[in-house]
Amino acid sequence: MASTYWTGGTSGDFYNVKNWSTGASPTTYHDVNISGTSSTATAEAVASTASSTAVPSLTIGDYGTLDITASSCQSSETSPVFSTSSFQVGQYGSIVIDTASAVQLGDINVMNGTLTIENNRSNVFMGAGDRLNGEGTLNLVNSTFGSQTDGVNIANSMHITLSGTSSVYTGFLATGVSVAFDSKSSEQFFLNGTDTTVDTSFSGVSAKTQFGITANTGETPLSASYVKNTDGSYSLVVQESDNHTLTLSNVTMASGYTPGTLAITQDKSGNYLISDTSANSSNSGGSNCGGHGGHWGHHDGNSSGNSGHSGWSGHDGHNSSGCGDHGSSWGWGWGSGSGGCDYSSSLKQIISAWNNAFSSCKGWQSSSCGSSNWFGGNSYQSGSAWNCSSSWGQQSSGSRGCFSSSGQSSSHTQVSVTHNTSHWGC
Repeated sequence: MASTYWTGGTSGDFYNVKNWSTGASPTTYHDVNISGTSSTATAEAVASTASSTAVPSLTIGDYGTLDITASSCQSSETSPVFSTSSFQVGQYGSIVIDTASAVQLGDINVMNGTLTIENNRSNVFMGAGDRLNGEGTLNLVNSTFGSQTDGVNIANSMHITLSGTSSVYTGFLATGVSVAFDSKSSEQFFLNGTDTTVDTSFSGVSAKTQFGITANTGETPLSASYVKNTDGSYSLVVQESDNHTLTLSNVTMASGYTPGTLAITQDKSGNYLISDTSANSSNSGGSNCGGHGGHWGHHDGNSSGNSGHSGWSGHDGHNSSGCGDHGSSWGWGWGSGSGGCDYSSSLKQIISAWNNAFSSCKGWQSSSCGSSNWFGGNSYQSGSAWNCSSSWGQQSSGSRGCFSSSGQSSSHTQVSVTHNTSHWGC
């Protein structure tokens, strides 16, 4: 079998023929190998250009890294920006996928190093077996791996970490040997409802952590509770339909968190979510947002800062010390008077929304703006971008979109941000 080896003599471009031992395109060889020699003599290749040609076999040896950053609005599971039929990663090797576009990793794999997926929502695909093998680590950063209909079977010798609002859908009795949550962000871990006792070690569980059961497994959870074990850890016991019980026997809480009463809800796809009710209670105080709503927990504030409503759909905020209006999809508002929402948490939510909007090929979607200072204004512009007429994001009547981005759709004219008599203008 013909092989080619990374030399990196010219640049970091994966597709530059001068970076390979054979001086030919890596996609023309059966096995493509990227390896370093030590921790101070590493090898790193970057696949930044979309390719329709699959690599038959990809080897990332020790101290080797492949960064996949290619992007395409036309990508899909059948036309990914990067694909390989099989791959193996050594103990000190790594694959980093940092693109919202589709990446196909193939049927056969041995992951003894690190696979990191960043800023990707269910767009990294395995082969027909949907299985990740080996003793390595899967890192999810602001990403979703797997889906309701295609859970990933993660070998019970692999480690999983989740951060930055990430989710993973796992298969039957294939949940990894350990799972570490980021207690500072909202994470979801979906299981197969037909599992019985899962001895995976879960750590960093907090009030923001949600365990889930996919809707298509045939089981309906009826109740859930934490039971403290003799060693100080907890067991999550889920009573399901047909007298079936699902138990996570090794759950360790984040520092300072004591679990409360658990509630079972369903998301828009019908999946069951197990949440601590204390995470969904209303905030108090005149200058804070209202209670969390739905999974994402955006707010409906009033003058006393209570009564949250559902998720992204949003509702009006009332009076000067609560949130401003937010429209059908976007447009949170800081209060028009003093006080207003929790600046830090709201800003994080808005930045996350920006990132998601620009990472999608559709760009900004039409919506009504909030009627307050942040994304403020009393106007609505159908079929275009923001039309905000207050301190932030103001635009003149003739312009089409407040922000320019390569991710905007062709229906939006990209214009530069300029300074006018308002704080920021478009």
